[in-house]
Amino acid sequence: MKSISEVEILYGEMMELELDILRFALEELSRETPMKDTKFTFSEEKASFRCNSCGYRWDFEQAHSLLSGELGIREDPTGERESPIHFIPELAQALMRCPNCGSRDFEIESGKGIRISRIVIER
Repeated sequence: MKSISEVEILYGEMMELELDILRFALEELSRETPMKDTKFTFSEEKASFRCNSCGYRWDFEQAHSLLSGELGIREDPTGERESPIHFIPELAQALMRCPNCGSRDFEIESGKGIRISRIVIER
């Protein structure tokens, strides 16, 4: 292996990551390693939820609107928001309800977590 030229990172929308901070940290950690010239790219996986009771599907924006109303979460003047789901994605199961039927029995189908989705190695 000569070097790693690119690493693609797939992160869930629910993580609400600060990509500039993550990119800086990865670049700093890879200095003086075989990854020192690696390009880090990021792709966001949209969050999707599905109710197990009625089958209704909804997205993260709708989920955040519901939580904002229930928990009193407000955006600051710049549009930034602090959602408890950002810090602990597992809270979604405890805090949210299906917007259609009100059930708490739902699945997070996508948009949670972070993983390496692709690595390009130069030989």
